[in-house]
Amino acid sequence: MVSGDVLHPRIDISHDLEGEPIVLACFDLGAEQIAAAAHAVAAVAAERFRLAEMSVDDVLELRELTALTDDLNDEDPQPGIRTLVLRPARLSALRDSVARFVETRDEGDWIREDDREPLAHLRGLLAPLEELSAEALRAALSPAPPPVAPHTTGDGPA
Repeated sequence: MVSGDVLHPRIDISHDLEGEPIVLACFDLGAEQIAAAAHAVAAVAAERFRLAEMSVDDVLELRELTALTDDLNDEDPQPGIRTLVLRPARLSALRDSVARFVETRDEGDWIREDDREPLAHLRGLLAPLEELSAEALRAALSPAPPPVAPHTTGDGPA
């Protein structure tokens, strides 16, 4: 499983009321890493969607990135570690945003002062997020095992 700045990474698979699998990626991050991730997602969304004209797909992607930023931004941040629980699609959006943020800052001739600290925190998250995202996608795309039938006592007709 992944390591680095991501703590306790795991894939949780449960089932909804119809027995369909629900795949969630769960992992712990420190407050600094979460704040850096929120900064990166917001920055990437702002850079990506500065267009005067957006397609329907662009609007949906912006909506997803905005929701992810809202999830990461805590109204009342507490010091310490927080557990994040994300569906595979949202984890992929986080991974892609972090990767793009790091890539564009590394390739740039200069870096904004506001990006320096988040960039330092995010470099260590790239590989763990990539691995956890791959595991979550594999779990989501794997055939679901049949739901377990309720145990019967055998008192009924055979």
